[in-house]
Amino acid sequence: MKYCDLHIHSNASDGTFTPAQIVERAWNFRLRGIALTDHDTVSAIAETEVLCAERGLGYIPAIEISTSTLDGRMHILGYFIDRNNTRLLELIGKMADSRNNRIARMCERLNEIGVPCDIDEVRRIADGASIGRPHLAEHMVNRGVVKDVREAFRYYLAEGGKVYILKSSPSPEEAIGIIHGAGGIAIAAHPGVTGGMMEALPKLVEMGIDGFEAYYPGHDHETTSTILKLAKDTDLLVTGGSDCHGLRRGDPLLGVFKVKFEVFERLTEAWAIKRRG
Repeated sequence: MKYCDLHIHSNASDGTFTPAQIVERAWNFRLRGIALTDHDTVSAIAETEVLCAERGLGYIPAIEISTSTLDGRMHILGYFIDRNNTRLLELIGKMADSRNNRIARMCERLNEIGVPCDIDEVRRIADGASIGRPHLAEHMVNRGVVKDVREAFRYYLAEGGKVYILKSSPSPEEAIGIIHGAGGIAIAAHPGVTGGMMEALPKLVEMGIDGFEAYYPGHDHETTSTILKLAKDTDLLVTGGSDCHGLRRGDPLLGVFKVKFEVFERLTEAWAIKRRG
């Protein structure tokens, strides 16, 4: 049986593995194809593509775009995107500013409630990557404020937490349009673990979504079955992946949570049809 992983994050966003480490681990676990889906950045796509080619590993250039809705948030995966697309790069630039401002404000809130936070240290942890809450959480662990990243999110950084701030993001419809404009395929990421997203899937179909991430570590059997049925009923794609963030969230999952390689093949075929017009 051949396998793939179509949802992986590197240290270009909020993962801890470098592209080289990701490719090496994927190879060691005998995966046949991967997609790098860093949050709101395409900076590691070129390097990963070269490394995969050297290993003979199938590769899909991708991104995970954070979007905002009236009810909270959802993420849209963009596969086979052109990393040099002007509109995509403009969006990424705006979101980088939004991320920086958000983390700075959350750090300010931590200090206001008596929890020490040094924004410069958070930026050093991010080390030029697309900065996010995991970097802030790691800083809190380093300061001894919390015992681990999960605790930082549970009490402070997650939605409903003491210093949570909803970042400025494009709408799902805008993200889908930009992905399509960049020649890509838009997929709703992990709908079973994002509050209210399962109920929003029919609306995403109306917006032009191309498919759903069905195979995901946080999805139980019932959730996966529901997503697969909707995809079949609407003649849309399904994808899947580990959502590996390296060691920051504990078990790295890359190579452990596997998706059948036929998912990679069907996604590739769909993109080829899209390119032909």
